[in-house]
Amino acid sequence: GLWALHGAFSLWQFLASHPSPSIEETLLASALLFWPALNFFLIFSLFRNSAWLVRLLDTLKIPSVKDQIFLVVTLIFSLRTCLGIFQSVADHSAIWFVGYINRLSPLLDLAAITSAEVAALILFVAFRDNLTNRTWLKPFLVKLVFILALFGGIAFYMSQTRMGIDVIYKGDWARGLPAVPLLEWQILLACLICGGVILIETRPSLKRIPHPDFWIALAVWGFAATLWLSQPIVTNSAALEPLEPNFEIYPFNDSQTYDEFSQSLLIGNGFDAKIPQRPLYILFLTILHLVVGQSYEKMIVGQTLVFALFPALLYLFGREFFGRPLGLSIALLAILRDINSNLVSPFTGNITYSKLYLSEIPTAMFLILFLWVGIRWIRSGFPAFSGFLMGGILGIAMLIRTQVIVALPVIIFIAVLHQPRKFKTIFRSAILMLAVLLLIAAPWLWRNWRLTGSVIFDSPESQTINLALRYSRLNGIEPQALPLPGETSTEYTERLQRIAREAIWANPTGAAKGIFSSFLNHGVDNLLLFPLQNDIKSLGEIIVPTTAFWEGWEGAPTSSQLALILLYIFLLGLGIAAAWHRNGWIGLLPLALNLVYNLWTSLALLSGQRFLVSMDWSIYMYYMLGLFALLSVFFFALERGRTVIYRWYELSTMPPMAPPNPKSWQYLLAGVLFLGVGISLPLVEKAFPQRYPSLSQPELAQIVSSSPALDSFACAKKIIAGSEVNFLRGRALYPRYYEAGGGEWFTDSFGYKATDSGRLVFTLLNESGGRIVFPLDASPEFFPHTADVTLVYGRDRALWFALVQKDDRQAFYISTDFDNSLCY
Repeated sequence: GLWALHGAFSLWQFLASHPSPSIEETLLASALLFWPALNFFLIFSLFRNSAWLVRLLDTLKIPSVKDQIFLVVTLIFSLRTCLGIFQSVADHSAIWFVGYINRLSPLLDLAAITSAEVAALILFVAFRDNLTNRTWLKPFLVKLVFILALFGGIAFYMSQTRMGIDVIYKGDWARGLPAVPLLEWQILLACLICGGVILIETRPSLKRIPHPDFWIALAVWGFAATLWLSQPIVTNSAALEPLEPNFEIYPFNDSQTYDEFSQSLLIGNGFDAKIPQRPLYILFLTILHLVVGQSYEKMIVGQTLVFALFPALLYLFGREFFGRPLGLSIALLAILRDINSNLVSPFTGNITYSKLYLSEIPTAMFLILFLWVGIRWIRSGFPAFSGFLMGGILGIAMLIRTQVIVALPVIIFIAVLHQPRKFKTIFRSAILMLAVLLLIAAPWLWRNWRLTGSVIFDSPESQTINLALRYSRLNGIEPQALPLPGETSTEYTERLQRIAREAIWANPTGAAKGIFSSFLNHGVDNLLLFPLQNDIKSLGEIIVPTTAFWEGWEGAPTSSQLALILLYIFLLGLGIAAAWHRNGWIGLLPLALNLVYNLWTSLALLSGQRFLVSMDWSIYMYYMLGLFALLSVFFFALERGRTVIYRWYELSTMPPMAPPNPKSWQYLLAGVLFLGVGISLPLVEKAFPQRYPSLSQPELAQIVSSSPALDSFACAKKIIAGSEVNFLRGRALYPRYYEAGGGEWFTDSFGYKATDSGRLVFTLLNESGGRIVFPLDASPEFFPHTADVTLVYGRDRALWFALVQKDDRQAFYISTDFDNSLCY
């Protein structure tokens, strides 16, 4: 009777909207009419107790038939849901068959709602008749309702106040954009992998493999490295496209900054008497340069082989957290997302992945390793050796990114919640963690103290200038944040700190709102890790995006997007509830670290994009847990699948862990390793001989004038022999030639932005070097990356000449700024 009403209502809707139907529409109306007619016929036959209907109903009781029906109706409902979402965002004029889907929508909607009712009925019967242990259901539902109510309250607050959505100040990072999301087909593939692993794990064959998790993690690493290396490097704003004179890829922006420090180490200049950010990552780049050379492509091969450990560690963590299906599915998503980032990098900015010189992935690797050891530390009763390892891991991670220190209080807090009676044991272990962490940090702190006279861990200038600028902009003020003439580094840092303090005290409420808004923005961007399409012009965009659709988020979703967001909130809440219910307080550990880590980032009024990547793996892990919970329900509804899912949960239950019993040599070995990492940073500054020792101006003049490259430049030789020129020598990095009118469209940076003159732009590493813009009418024939370059400056610091040397080859160039009349 209900189905007959559905059919009649769908027919009435269709006829009301098509008063003069065409032939095709008449056929569709006939199909809609057939459904209520069929159901009225079935009702009539049921009252007559027709023998054929009784036999049909008896057939439906056969488990295999019921399973097939459930599979079919689930597939129909899922397909209709996907088609509905596709219809709402597809460009109807570009994708021709969308019009046919629109015409068939009444029939498809009828099939979907009928399928949903059949699936719900089968699920109801399955739970009523087969759920033998219902005691766990109520606390699980309480957790789920609590989480969803909390999410709902936050969403309502944001919709009313626009906090976390609107721009909070004028300037950079005024509102963080979502990071590169996962795509629909990738999520579906992860679900299929998840279901397949459940089926495989319930077979006894896996038990016969010794150390299966090691081999699976190794296979994940190999698969990730192979797949990532099979993808070409797509040039973007952090890896500039090849240009004359060398047609090589060079890093830019933050990637260039890190590489410049590594190049400074290689020429014996240390860290250039500065306190760089990410010092351990810079050391990693230095080692890679020593192993593979200067080629960007070879560097990326070496980096990829290391960064491919990221999905392998994700697998190990997911396995420990909830089982192999979760571990493999989130590892796959991490692998595919890296490929997404590479493909979309030309039309989006501020992203991070394995083909860029950026530190977010190694930060994520150490955080995952810390949490993996941390969970085992909690489950095994807080053994001292695990705490020792955790302190070492976190200390190393701090040398890559300072804010990982927030992981220490988070895991201690969760440990106390999990076992409050063992507070003393937790406290002793925490003291050991802190001691090892300080052991690793001490050499770096000592180096910085010798340099500045203060105990400083991270670059004060780069951090403080951002605070001064952003908190001032909250008040509508654009401060003078550049160094003043004659201002020392200490005075400059103190002035920036004063600007930041005054801006905060002038408007503490505004500062608090800015931090809270950035924090909420992190949450929104995390939610949009799953896709929210807004306009699909071709089917190919479903596989590979051609626009940064995720950056179009303005907090005003369409009705279909709103439905999708509500689904995402439900999935996330379901995953958190499942983890909380199965693992206790440990189940909230990744979420807690994600929130605290993002709150720390929000203190600098930063959010979105690559700032998310170090911890947003935890969000798609909870997403996958939500999908895993739905997959469990799907298996439970099937007569043949119920045994499988019961057996999987039985086999995957984590037994109590015995605490490790380490030998003294293991403590010694780990301690030497951790201390060695800490000492390596000040030691590496002494490891390389100085390539460009200080030379007097006459000595530099002799080097230039004696070069055979000047034999055909008599005028230049004469001028160099005079007393009106100055010399600067160093290593030239990243030479790029731009013709008149050429430049990089995405930046206003000096030298790289478009100008009316041709020029060669490069970085000169030297005590007083920097970015050099050498005016030329044509690209130089010989100007290799990492060449020895001596620059000759004339009157008013105008750059006149450049002598380029590498190996046995030399070249000499005259700037277009040189006045040829000086030769006469």
